[in-house]
Order: sequence, then structure tokens, then C-alpha cells
Amino acid sequence: MIPLIFDNAALANYCQRIAASTLLAVDTEFIRQSTLLPKLGLIQLFDGEHLALVDPLTITDWQPLIDVFANENMVKMLHSCHEDIEAFATIGITDITPLFDSQLAAHLLGWGSSVGFASLVERITNKVVDKSETRTDWLARPLADKQLTYAANDVLFLYPLYQTLKQELNSEQSALLLQEGQQLMQRKHQKLPFEFKYLEIKNSWLLTSRELAVLRELVRWRAEYAQQKDLALGLVFKDAQLFELAKRRPSTLESLMNIPDMPHRELRRHGKMVIELIERAKALPADACPQRFHHQEHFIGYKQEVAAVSAAVKKAATEQGISAEFLSVKRQLNEYINWCWRVSDQQRSTLPVPEYLKGWRRQVLLPYLPVPEHIAV
Repeated sequence: MIPLIFDNAALANYCQRIAASTLLAVDTEFIRQSTLLPKLGLIQLFDGEHLALVDPLTITDWQPLIDVFANENMVKMLHSCHEDIEAFATIGITDITPLFDSQLAAHLLGWGSSVGFASLVERITNKVVDKSETRTDWLARPLADKQLTYAANDVLFLYPLYQTLKQELNSEQSALLLQEGQQLMQRKHQKLPFEFKYLEIKNSWLLTSRELAVLRELVRWRAEYAQQKDLALGLVFKDAQLFELAKRRPSTLESLMNIPDMPHRELRRHGKMVIELIERAKALPADACPQRFHHQEHFIGYKQEVAAVSAAVKKAATEQGISAEFLSVKRQLNEYINWCWRVSDQQRSTLPVPEYLKGWRRQVLLPYLPVPEHIAV
């Protein structure tokens, strides 16, 4: 039987035992079916000698683990860590450094952009990872021995991958990987304010200024409501549904209910609020509505700007010897375009700087990026 760490004293003792370790394999188990934030069900830790399965439902003092994760002399190794980072943030762990993501390491080595954990283990060790407990309810108690064994194996298999990946990576790739780990952590601290969340809606650039005003109100309300209720955004309204509401701008509950593919249960619950938000946006003066684009005298067009930036990224990737998919994903490209053209100069000063212009990406991309004349970088 694999024991669980249930109390603060046991967690503190474990953290003290591993304080001098140089590598810690880390994984989490969580539930995220209907909530905005992941619900931690288990934390797995292994430093090559000491295994710990930590029960986050009973621990109240996370400071010892916070200190371990912030220890710059101990590499924290995770696989595909995006959601793990979010899960750790729910218990106050917001600094994980140095962070070594084995999936990103495989990407840098040219083994694929999203290599799964089981595939990576099999490639390096020829061992097969049991994934039979993937659908376990990790918030249920007690956890069965087979569930604890399954969870423990994630870090027991993860730990020995480090040396192989380190040997395969050259010095430049190793440095880049750790820098990207820092960027992943910083990303979680730099959220787009609710009033600008509409910029993230697919194809929102196609809407008129008035339609954007409606979309802005709806998206902001959804974000606030989802945060208040801890609900997944799509369970309130999906992006495509908000986009359709912004285009149609219904003025009555009847017309609202007649829009195809709208969730009737949510319309019954929120219909009155949706109509109020739409009417509020309709009543705004024109200069209070979002513009589609700013500095249009220098704007060559949305698709043309996207094509120009995409070409710049590909050229930088080729000449710098970095995978284009590692250097940039679509979210980052859209973030740059929005920051350059879809907000005013005053608004831009209040928003997070795009990832293209921060950290290692800035050094790689800035000589290639088309930077608009109205932006000082």
C-alpha cells in the first residue's frame, strides 16, 4: 500500500528530506469537467529516492512545498505542464523554477509537437505506462491501492527520462527549454482584463464596431459570472453563441429563444440579463464602442497582417534553428495582432505585453517581426 501525506507536519518533513535534491519529478491528478479552475485531487513527487503522494484535500499549510518549488537549485520536471501550473495556482503555488517540461523537450528534439507521456516513456525506456485509471474521480475518498499505484507510476516513470533528454538536448536547447519554463509561469500571472476578453473570440475582427460593443459586454459578463460561480466558460455560453448574439442583437426574450443552437436552459436562466447587456451596448455612443482596428492609415488588412507576421515567424524559426511550432502558436500570433491593431494606444499601455515581445522570443523574433510605426518596442 502506498501511503498518502495527509497532514501539514508530514508534508513539511518530506520537503525537508528532499531539500538537497537536484531533481524532482512532479505530477498532479485533478478534475476539471465543469469548473473554471481545476480541482486538485492528488500531487505526486519523486526525487529519485523519496516518493510522496500528497492529499490536497487535507493539507492547509503549503509553504514547505512552495519553498521547494521556488528552490532554484532543484529542477522540477513535469510533462505537458500547462494545466498542472493552473492546478498548483489554486493552492498558492505560483513559482515553479527551474521548470523542465519533458513534452517541450521532446518537441525541441524534433520528436513531435505534442508527444504524450506514455509514448515518451516507451520511446526512451521501452516500458508501457498503464493508463487504465485515466477516468478516476480523484476527489473521491478513499483512493484504492491501484489508483495510488497508477498515480505514483507517473513520477516514477517520469524521473528517469531526465538524463536521456538532457543528453539529447544541446546547450542552446537546454537553455531555451528552461527559459520557456519561466515564460509558462509568467503567462499565468498576466491575464487579459475582462473588458478585453472579447478580443480572444474567434473571428471577432469581422464584427462591426457596434457588434463588438455587444460582444464585449457579453464576454465580460460571462467571465465575471464564471469566475463567481467557478463554472467552465462553455457551460455558461460558448464562444460561438456569444458571437451569434453579437451579430443578431435580439431585443426580446422571444427573439432570443428563436436563435438556433442556443442553450434553452441557459437562456431561461440568463435570458433577461443577456437582453439587458445587449440593450446597454446598443445605447452606447459610437465613440464608446470598440473600433475594429486602429491606425488604419497604416493597416494593410487583417489577413494580410496575419500573413506577414506568420512569414516573419517562419523565417526567424528557419534562420535560428528553432521549430516554428515551438516558437509560436496561433494564440500568441493573435495576441500580437490584437495588441498592435485592435486596441487604442491608451488601451495598449494597460494590457500585458505580447509574448512575442518578452523573454527569449523577443530576442529571436524582434529582428524579423513587422512592428507598426505607432508602437515603440
